Amino acid sequence: MRRTTSTLLGLAAATAVIAAGAPVLATSASAATVTASTTASDYDDYWGYDYSKYYDDSRAKAKGRVWSDDSDRIHVQGTLYDKYSPSWLCGYAQVKFENADGDESYYWAKQCGSNGYRSFHFLQDDVDNVQVRVCYWDNHQAKRKLCGKWDYIYEADSGDDE
Repeated sequence: MRRTTSTLLGLAAATAVIAAGAPVLATSASAATVTASTTASDYDDYWGYDYSKYYDDSRAKAKGRVWSDDSDRIHVQGTLYDKYSPSWLCGYAQVKFENADGDESYYWAKQCGSNGYRSFHFLQDDVDNVQVRVCYWDNHQAKRKLCGKWDYIYEADSGDDE
C-alpha cells in the first residue's frame, strides 16, 4: 500500500511538472494517473482506514490486513482506534465473512476509552467475501450506532481465469 501511494504521489508530481511546462501533455498525463490508480487498487491485502460516522468531532477508525493461509482459511487482522469520544461510546469494528451459499458469520472487536487501540484477528474457512465496517458501541443502550459503510476487503476469484 505504501509503495502504491508513493507511486501515485510520484505520478501526481510528474503530472504537475508536465502541466506547468506543456499544457497540451497535461491531459494525457492526467489520464495515465487515473489508469494507474484504478489498476493498483483492484485488490490489495491491506485495508483501511475505515471510519465510523462522526459523534461531535470524534470518529472510530480501523485498518488492517487480509490474507489466505496454506489451508485456504481467510484471515482478517486489524487495529481499532477510538479517540476523543465520550466514555460511554466505544469504537466497534465488525467483520462479516460470507460463503458462496450466502451464509454469513460476524465477528467484532471493541475499544473503549480514548487512550489507545485494540488489535484483532479473525479467521474463517470456506469464504467467498469479507466485509468490514466501523461503528460506535453505545454502552448506555448496549447497541451499535453511527456505523460507517461496509467495505469489501476480500472477494474470492470466480475461477473463470483458468
